[in-house]
Amino acid sequence: MKFITVILASFLFFMAANGQTIRQDLPVIKAKSLQADYKIGKELIKGSWIISPQIEADTLLVTCHSVPMPFVFYTDTDSISFKLTPGQVCKFYVAIPKRAHALTVVRALDTRYDALVFDTHTKNNKIKCWYEQNSQNEYLDLLRSKYPVDSLVKGAKTDTEKALCILHWVHRQWKHNGSNEPQKSDAISILDEAGKGNNFRCVEYGIVTAACLNAAGLKARVLRLKTKDVETAEFGAGHVLAEVYLNDLKKWVLLDGQWDAMPVLNNIPLNAVEFQQAIATGYDNLSIVTSSGTNKRDYVEWIFPYLYYFNFPFDNREGPAIKKNKIKGKPDLMLVPTGAKNPTVFQIKVKLNYCVYTHSINDFYAAPQ
Repeated sequence: MKFITVILASFLFFMAANGQTIRQDLPVIKAKSLQADYKIGKELIKGSWIISPQIEADTLLVTCHSVPMPFVFYTDTDSISFKLTPGQVCKFYVAIPKRAHALTVVRALDTRYDALVFDTHTKNNKIKCWYEQNSQNEYLDLLRSKYPVDSLVKGAKTDTEKALCILHWVHRQWKHNGSNEPQKSDAISILDEAGKGNNFRCVEYGIVTAACLNAAGLKARVLRLKTKDVETAEFGAGHVLAEVYLNDLKKWVLLDGQWDAMPVLNNIPLNAVEFQQAIATGYDNLSIVTSSGTNKRDYVEWIFPYLYYFNFPFDNREGPAIKKNKIKGKPDLMLVPTGAKNPTVFQIKVKLNYCVYTHSINDFYAAPQ
């Protein structure tokens, strides 16, 4: 495959001098098939672009998470590459036998994100959380007897491996359906209904992931994410997943059952806030551990708006019969970015009056006792 590098428009003279075809002052690459791939940084996007000669200016929108960002466009016989900066537009033609030349436009969008700021110094000692001790819990015993929690983690050498085994298994139990709710909201009931062919929301992935982690001896909690416009958005203002405390790493880590995703930065698994910071400041070194082919770029661009407000229950013990503890009459703790308002409404109509608010990372990510 011939490899052509385009940096500046002035470089066209160099290409022409070396036999590269130029059309209307733009470079031309060759193709036999209409299907093309492209690479953004280290991410290869295969088979998602169809060359369209019938379109006057066939435009590919590319999001820039870092600057400058290497970009390569591949046909089945040729390629062209350049470095993109936000707002930049690069044009070239694709020549296909017996077809008109396809003018292809790559437009770089500026989607670099800002890292949220939280209080990293103070801690409220009056805030207390309860976690599953996994001792003489009939509900978790029943969960382990009905579903393969023990066999899933058997042979795992680290807490990370245990957590991933459970994450991957839960993801496969049903397909995501954002509008279907189970008859009961506990993990066993959800799995029983999934076994009959029912599909559920992100909420149920979070509940089942946390319960199975707790049954495996890892302390876990259901984590709810909310967008910055949670009060005014009519829909799509929340997402639910799980966080688990990995004893061997001494840290909380995010697990998204819907997407089968665990974010990792420089080989260190991340909690939800660390994930937000990594997207904003370390995108190139960020990776997503998955067994389902979840694409990092797709997942990051989808989830980032949800990584603004964060809340979880004070009492994370498992079983419908447990009477859950509250703090100041509220069941949840919500982490709010410094300078942001405490939201009191969810999606215009639903009162959000069940949270104690904090700006402190130390409150939100305290190690379980």
